[in-house]
Amino acid sequence: MDKLILIGSKISGETIHGSLGKPEYSYYFLMREFVPALERLGTVVEVATLEEVDELFERYGALGREVVFLSFSPPQQTPLGLRCPTVSVFAWEFDSLPSIAWGANPQDDWRYAFARMQGAISTSREAAALVEDAMGKRFPVVALPAPVWDRYAELGDPAGMSLSLGERQLSFRGVVIDSPLLGLSADGLVRKPEPVVEAPPAEPVAQSRLAEAWQLSKALLRGWWDEIRLPYRSGDEGHAVAESVAAAPEEAEEPERQVVLDGVVYTTVLNPADSRKNWVELITAFCWAFRETEDATLVVKMTHHDLEHYRIVLMTLLSRLAPFRCRVLVLHGFLEDHQYRELIGATTYYVNASSGEGLCLPLMEFLSAGRPGIAPVHTAMADYVDERLAFLIKCSPEPFCWPHDPTGIFMTHRHRLNWQSLLEAYQASYQVAKEDPARYQRMSAQAFARMRGFASVEAVAAPLGAFLDTISQTLAPRLDRSLAP
Repeated sequence: MDKLILIGSKISGETIHGSLGKPEYSYYFLMREFVPALERLGTVVEVATLEEVDELFERYGALGREVVFLSFSPPQQTPLGLRCPTVSVFAWEFDSLPSIAWGANPQDDWRYAFARMQGAISTSREAAALVEDAMGKRFPVVALPAPVWDRYAELGDPAGMSLSLGERQLSFRGVVIDSPLLGLSADGLVRKPEPVVEAPPAEPVAQSRLAEAWQLSKALLRGWWDEIRLPYRSGDEGHAVAESVAAAPEEAEEPERQVVLDGVVYTTVLNPADSRKNWVELITAFCWAFRETEDATLVVKMTHHDLEHYRIVLMTLLSRLAPFRCRVLVLHGFLEDHQYRELIGATTYYVNASSGEGLCLPLMEFLSAGRPGIAPVHTAMADYVDERLAFLIKCSPEPFCWPHDPTGIFMTHRHRLNWQSLLEAYQASYQVAKEDPARYQRMSAQAFARMRGFASVEAVAAPLGAFLDTISQTLAPRLDRSLAP
């Protein structure tokens, strides 16, 4: 009789569109990617409530069937006290585990949480080693990546991708901020913009695109000016606070449009609210590296539900960097699967400039499709990134706090980005794309092969099955670990 494997996440398929950028939203995508490997090991059921977990456990456990619940959530949010054996599937990107219960929740001390679970699955070897150090070798823990290779392998080639720098198209339904169409100038930061006039006449074939760009530019400029001219608010320690001038109108559904890309295309997918991503540095290094290069494009797919969260920072940043001849294209909105595949197909390199990653699904997905990367070698990325498939970014450790620690005390480390190294990686990768297509193809083949051996369903299912068998064998008696203060 096969196992009954229950899975659950704080975010569901019904709520993901409105949850982009919110805490733990990425766990939904992590759970989704694990399903094919889990289906090789048993029957998989996604649960919506904790009551459903114990109800299914009692019903099928009485029939002699093995039941386990995989909670795709960080340990401090994994439900404890269920009758069903529970395993936390989590991502972690720091060099120490939270070991202090700073609030009323003792679960903030991860040792407390792990002691009341039946095991843990980490998405990186570094984090799995930390759990083993904290809980001892008898505690079941395994490091497993999300098995993403199978979903994107058809976009790659075992022999490596032949480089194409011609025109490519991407369909997208959402807000498109395209730097060449914005009329960027640093002058707008220090003086009131001129009165808006009507857009000049355009040729019929280009009229729709120009009108669309003109309307977007006017809306961004008006909102930008309204916010930067607001006075300081007292009680905020000298920092300017941009308050809402008026309630934002209800957003209408954006029409699907065709985005045209050409030349060397760099892509990054990130949450602008996540301080680890270094998205400001990522854009500044790109614009500085290619300020005189017309055929270099950076596509930034923002995974956040609210454009206003980052719009002012983005527009100010681009205006300060202007003039530059390269292109920065920011996409705000949800990408359907076929649109995401089009984005991968149009990409030359994927870029990650993060100070830490628990896994980085987008980087793994683009590598699986044979797209080389630009990335550092630390945290989870150290498990699969090397110089054969990516241009490497230098980093150095610096003190930092655990992200959910309200005290902000420096108890761990993150990896500080070397901005000059990122700029040089951009330049070196561009040179390869333009002058050494054979090397690009070798890097593409290496990316495809590396992810096949690391993150395919076949590569993940076997150790995952062995881990679940270990859980079954060690369920009783359950050790009660008491923690010394």
